Amino acid sequence: MIIIARNEDETMTDKTMTDENMIGEIERRLAALEEMLTHQSLAIEELSQQMHMAEQARETLAQKHKALFEMVQHIDDKTADGAAALPREKPPHY
Repeated sequence: MIIIARNEDETMTDKTMTDENMIGEIERRLAALEEMLTHQSLAIEELSQQMHMAEQARETLAQKHKALFEMVQHIDDKTADGAAALPREKPPHY
């Protein structure tokens, strides 16, 4: 394999890689790819855990929202049936 390289004075030179150099370069690149893959796998796992936690929080909030909505609906139903409305007094700090 022939590689063209630029010198400091911008002239082109030919360098021939030996088989040992090529193998060393391939091993270096493979190790870099393996390291990158490991980091990406860890990042994906962390994101997956965060998504799971966010989904649990969303479900909890949805349940609380439903319960509050039902409470308000119940109060509205009671006041619509002729029951006494909630008092609308001014707070004591006025």
